[in-house]
Amino acid sequence: MTTPRVLSCVALLVLTLRLTAVEPTVRDINVRGLQTNGTTTITVTGDDLGKAPKLLLPFPAKQTLKPGSTDKQAVFEVTLESATPGLHHLRIVTDGGVSLPTVIGVDALEQKPFAVKVETLPVALHGTLAGAAVLETTFAGKAGQKLIVEVESQRIGGKLRPVVHLYNAKKLQLEWTWGKPSLGGDTRLTATLPADGTYTVSLHDAEYAGPVPGLFRLKIGTFDFVDQVFPPAIDKNRKTVELIGTRGEQVAVPVAKGTVVALPWPKDGTWSGPRPFVTLSARPEFEEVNASAQPGKPQALPEGRIAVSGKLMDESEDRYSVAVNPNTKVRFEVFAERLGSHVDAALVIRNDMGTALAQAEDSPGTLDPVLEYTVPDKVTAITVCVVDSQNRGGTRGHYRLTVDPLKGEGLSDFRLTTPLQRLNLPAGGRAVVPVFVERRGFAGKIDLLADGLPAGVKLEGAAIAPDADGALVTVTATGEVPAGLLAWKGRGGSDERPVTFKGHPLERLQPWLATEFAVAPTSAKVADFSIDWKNLPADAGLSPAGKLALPVKLTRTDIASPVRLTLLTSQTVPVVNNQPVVANTIRVERPTEFGAKVSEGDVPVLVPAELPADTYQVAVLAELLTADKQRVLASAVTPVRTLPVKLPVALKFVSTKLDAKLDAKTGAMVEVKGTVERLNGFTGEVAVAITGVPAGVAVPAPITVKAGETVFAFKLALPVATPAGEAKLKLSATAAPDPKVPAVRVKARDVEVTLNVIPAPK
Repeated sequence: MTTPRVLSCVALLVLTLRLTAVEPTVRDINVRGLQTNGTTTITVTGDDLGKAPKLLLPFPAKQTLKPGSTDKQAVFEVTLESATPGLHHLRIVTDGGVSLPTVIGVDALEQKPFAVKVETLPVALHGTLAGAAVLETTFAGKAGQKLIVEVESQRIGGKLRPVVHLYNAKKLQLEWTWGKPSLGGDTRLTATLPADGTYTVSLHDAEYAGPVPGLFRLKIGTFDFVDQVFPPAIDKNRKTVELIGTRGEQVAVPVAKGTVVALPWPKDGTWSGPRPFVTLSARPEFEEVNASAQPGKPQALPEGRIAVSGKLMDESEDRYSVAVNPNTKVRFEVFAERLGSHVDAALVIRNDMGTALAQAEDSPGTLDPVLEYTVPDKVTAITVCVVDSQNRGGTRGHYRLTVDPLKGEGLSDFRLTTPLQRLNLPAGGRAVVPVFVERRGFAGKIDLLADGLPAGVKLEGAAIAPDADGALVTVTATGEVPAGLLAWKGRGGSDERPVTFKGHPLERLQPWLATEFAVAPTSAKVADFSIDWKNLPADAGLSPAGKLALPVKLTRTDIASPVRLTLLTSQTVPVVNNQPVVANTIRVERPTEFGAKVSEGDVPVLVPAELPADTYQVAVLAELLTADKQRVLASAVTPVRTLPVKLPVALKFVSTKLDAKLDAKTGAMVEVKGTVERLNGFTGEVAVAITGVPAGVAVPAPITVKAGETVFAFKLALPVATPAGEAKLKLSATAAPDPKVPAVRVKARDVEVTLNVIPAPK
C-alpha cells in the first residue's frame, strides 16, 4: 500500500518534471565549421540538450542525430549542398528553447578536429589552445606548391593571439606571421614550397599565455578569400565594386534593402572566410581621382553631407577641397582601421599655403580620426587632407572620408541595440525584449518592427517615444511558436536602422550576424510559472532621488525552487568616460530573490536624482532556479508598465519671448519673471538659475524661492554694445526632496526664454 507521504513526493516530482525542459547551453563544438557540397560530423557538448536536439542554421541542411547522443553531448552529421561560404551562426533547439549562437565557418574545405598529421589539403583543423601550449601538424608538400596557412580565432569568438610558423622537413623556418589588425587579430601567411617533402605548421599564442576560450580554425592549403571591398560604401547609383583578396575583380551589387548589402562570391574559386559586403549610403558617394590627373591640386568636392573613398598608394596624403559656408561647423570622419585597411589615418585641415590649421588622429576605441572644424568668416572652401601616419599605403590602403555640415544639435541619426540574442516562448506565453536607442541628433519617435516574425506572435509597445532612451517590447504567442530567425529594425522619420546585439564581436566583420535573433518554442507551461503585478497603484511613478516598491506575485506549481527577480527598464545606463554610471540608473536596491515557498513580495527600486525623460517603462523578470541556483528552469515576466517621472517642482512664465529695445545711451533693463510650482507633495525651498545671457551682460546670481513663496524675477542690465538678435536664455530650478539630505538635489525641466535684443536707432 502506498503511503500519503510517498504520494506527496511523487506529485512533487511530477510537478518538477513539468518544468525541467530547460534552455539548452552549448559549451563547446569540436568542429566549428561545415563543408559545402559535403558532409561534416560535429559533436556538441553542453547542458540540457534533451533527447532530440536539432541544429538551427540560417540555410538549408540535412542533419542526422547519431545514436548514443545524451543530454550532455549530441553528435550530428550535417550535409550541405548550396550554403553560401562565410561566417554563420549555429544554434541548438530543444524542448527547452534555443541556445545562444556559436560562430562557425562554412566553405568547401574538409572540416576535421586538429590532428598531428594531415592527409589531404585543403583542410580546416579545429581545436583549442590555451596557456603556453604549442600545437604542430604535418603534411606532404610538393616543390612549387602554393600554400596559404590561416588562423581564425578572434573572428569566430576565440581569444587566441595566434602566431604561425612554417617549417621544412629539416625543421628550418620558411615563414612566420602573427596577428594582424586587418584580420581582426588573426593571422595568415602565404608561401611557395621549395621542395618535395614533409612540412610542419606550428601554432601558439603570441605571449605563450593563451586566454580562454582559445578556440581556433586552422586552414591549410590553397583557397580564395576577400579582405576588403572598394569602395566600402556606395550610393544607389553604383552597380559594381572591387573585391580585394587573392585576386582583384569586379562584382555586381545585388538589389537589396537596408544599409548593408552582402555581395555574391565570384562563381569560380574555393572561397573561404568572411563574406564581402558593402554599405549602402544615403549620401552622395564620390571616389578619389588619380592625383596625376591634376597634379598639385586638391580634388574638388561639393557642399553638403557627402563622402569620398580613396586609396593611399605611394603618396602619403590625399587632398580634397570641400565647399563650406562661413561661420558654420563641419564634422569630418575617416573610416580606415574599422574597414580592415592597413592605413593608420590622420586628418589635417590646411590653408592655401599648405599650413596645418587643425588636425586629428586616433578616436576613442579606434585608430580612425574625427575632427569638428569651425569655418572662419568669409571662407567658402577648405582643404581637407587624409594622411597615412605610418606610410603603410598601397592597394590595401583604402579609406572613406565623410563630411557632415552640423546644424543645431549636429547630425540627425540614431543607432539601435538590444542585450538579447534569443527568445524562448511557451505557447500562450509572454516575453519582453528591451530595445535601446543611441540618439545622434534624432529626437523623434522610432517604430520597431521584426522581419520574419512567426505566425501567431505579435508585438505590443513596439515604439520608442520621442526623446526616450528605449522601449520594452512585449512579445506574445497565441500558440506554439516555430523555431526560426528574425531581424529587428527601427524606423525614425525617413531613416531605417537595424537593431543589433550590443557588443557582438562580429558587428564590423559580418554586420548581419549582429542582427540575427532566434525565436523558439519551449514546452514550459504558462500555468506552471508566471508573474504579475500585485495591486501596483495606477498612479505609481518615479520620484527622483527616492525609492519605489514594486509589488509582484508568483504563480507556480513547483514550490521547491527559489526565484530570482530582475528589474527591466527602458533606461539606457548613462556612461561617463566609457564607464557606466550605475548610480544614475533606475535599479534594484539589492538583489531580490523569493524563497522556495514565497509567492508574494516587493522588488525595492532606487530612483536616481536626474531622469531626463518624462516617462520610463519597467517590468520584472522572474527566473525559476534549480535548488543550487546554477540553472534557470523557467522564466516569466510581468506586463510592462509606463511610469511617469514625478518631479518636485516646475517653472512657469507669463511669456517665453521678451523684447529688449536698446537705448543709445543707457542700453536696456529687462526683467525675466516667473513662478515655481511645487508638485507631488514637495513644499521646500527652490533654487532658480539663469544662463545663456548675451555676451557682455552680467549673469545674475541664483535666486532662492523660500517655502510658501512662488514668484521670482531676474533683472538683466543690457549695455549699449549688446549684440542685436535673439538669445536663448535657459532657466533651471533645483530642490532637495528630502530635507535630511540637502546635498541631494533634483533638477526640474529647463525652460527656454527667447530674448530679442533690438538695436538702438541710429
